[in-house]
Amino acid sequence: MPHTLSRFDDELNELHQLINTMFKITRKNIKQSLTSIFTADSAMAEQVIARDEVVNALELKIDELARTLIIQFQPAASDLRVVFSATKIVTDLERMSDLATQLARNALNMDGFIPRKSTSIPVMRELLLEQVKNTRKAYIKNNVQLAKKVIEQDMLLDDSYENCQRVLLTRMAEDPSIISQSIALTNIAKVIERIGDHASNIAEMIIYSSSSHEVRHLSIEELNDVLEDEED
Repeated sequence: MPHTLSRFDDELNELHQLINTMFKITRKNIKQSLTSIFTADSAMAEQVIARDEVVNALELKIDELARTLIIQFQPAASDLRVVFSATKIVTDLERMSDLATQLARNALNMDGFIPRKSTSIPVMRELLLEQVKNTRKAYIKNNVQLAKKVIEQDMLLDDSYENCQRVLLTRMAEDPSIISQSIALTNIAKVIERIGDHASNIAEMIIYSSSSHEVRHLSIEELNDVLEDEED
């Protein structure tokens, strides 16, 4: 019936709007948690920690709406794929916000210590912020190519993380007096890398939602082949 279809579209649009809001808050949490580390801004770190509760509430609200859409409307394959992908995306967003909160807590325990440029962590920060920005854009625009770029950016972030680990291990071997600081930096780098992994997971679900192709666990070469076949 037309009114039923219209209602489904309205509620699906509400679902997208809620996810977009969740993206905005999560991205802000990530950005401010990283800023708090590099500026020793404890007040900003506390704001991130408090704001994580908003993300948790949004996750529950979106999950409930997704269940309602499935139960009440029993959507067809393409719409069902969109709703299913949404539930996966919000799970990754919630975990990204949790990790941002972890970064904020690290900032509170740094005792004024600020990471040096040569640790590669500033590079990781910029890579992550660009990746997260592109993830949200890919979702809003339902852009498969931009989602693929997010996955490629995650590979760069992984490389930067490995480089950071090598540098920190070398420093600890050369100067045992900096071991505690280096361990703290290692933990920060690992959290940044994990946030990037979740952004990549979201990108994979965007591709699945848009194209129906399951691309999880594919290499970048295999992903390119799948998307090229889609274009043909």
